[in-house]
Amino acid sequence: MAVYTTLPPEAFTHVAELWGLGAVRSITPIPQGSINTNHRLETDAGRVFVRHTTVRSPEDLRFEASLLEHLSRAHFPAPVLMVPPGPTPFLELHGGRISVFKWLAGEELTRDRLTPEVLERLGAELGKLHQVTQSFRGTRANPYGPGLVKGWLNSLSQRPEPELVSVAAELERYLARADAERQGLEPRGVIHADLFLDNVKWLGDRVGAFFDFEMACVDAYALDVAITLNAWCFEGAYQPERCQALLRGYQDARPLSDVEKRALYGHALYGAVRFTTSRIRDYHLSPLGADKLAPKDFRTYLSRARALDGMGPDGLRALVGV
Repeated sequence: MAVYTTLPPEAFTHVAELWGLGAVRSITPIPQGSINTNHRLETDAGRVFVRHTTVRSPEDLRFEASLLEHLSRAHFPAPVLMVPPGPTPFLELHGGRISVFKWLAGEELTRDRLTPEVLERLGAELGKLHQVTQSFRGTRANPYGPGLVKGWLNSLSQRPEPELVSVAAELERYLARADAERQGLEPRGVIHADLFLDNVKWLGDRVGAFFDFEMACVDAYALDVAITLNAWCFEGAYQPERCQALLRGYQDARPLSDVEKRALYGHALYGAVRFTTSRIRDYHLSPLGADKLAPKDFRTYLSRARALDGMGPDGLRALVGV
C-alpha cells in the first residue's frame, strides 16, 4: 500500500547519501497508491519522490527505467528516474527496492475541472505516447491479464461475505463478455495501463507529465484508451462530451483502426472488471488500517461495468463517436 512498509529515518538518510542529495530536511508519507510505500523527501538538493516496492521485480524496474529513458529521449513528458551509482536503477533495502524520481511540477486535476477541452488535450497526449512507444524495444507482459483477474474472482467467490460472492459472479459474466468482444488482433505496444486522474500532472491548461509507469506493459493500445475512458469520463454515468473529446484528441495524434474501434467495448468492459476486482482486493480486503490507505470504493467501478453491459458495443461506439 502507499504506506505498506514502515521505513526508519536512517533509510532515507542512506538514500540521500547514495543519490548525492545532501542532508534530509523532511520526510512526508504519501497516502495515494495501492501496492507501494511512497514518500516526499525534502533534501539539500531539493524535493524528490521516493518509492519502495515489495511487489515489482528487478526485471520490472529495469523495464520501467528503460522506458522512461526512451520517453525522455523522445521529449515525451514523463518522470525523470534518478539512477544511483552501480549496475541497477534501484536500491535493495528493507525487504524491497527503492527508486528515486525528480519531483514533478504541476497539479492533479479534480473531477469538477474536467472539461471537454481538458479531455481533448489528454487524449492527444495519450495518442502521442502510443506513437512514441512504437519504437521502444523493451517487452513486459501485462501483469494484470485475464488469467490473473479470473483467479481473483475465483478467490472472491469463496469469501464469506454474501455481497462479494454475488459481485464475483456478476463480474465473471462481464469478463466472459469482454473476452468475447476483444479481437486480439489490434495494434500492440507499450501502454501506460493506469492513466487515472492522479497519474497526470497539469501545467495550466496543458499536460505537464504522465507518471507512475509501474503498470506499463505491452498490450493493445485500445486497452489504454479504454482504461483512460473509464477513469476520466464517468461521473455517475458516462459523459458523452468528455468521451467524444478524449477520442477526438487521441485520433488527432493517432487514428484508431477499424479493428480497434470494434474492440474498444471489450477493452472498456475488461478494464471495468479488472479495476473493480483489484479495488476489492487492495482496499476492502486489506489487512492495513484505514489510516494507511487512500480509500477507493469498488462500487464506482462496478457501476461502469454495469453501464457498459447495458449499452453494448454499439452503444459505446455511439457514445464515443467512432
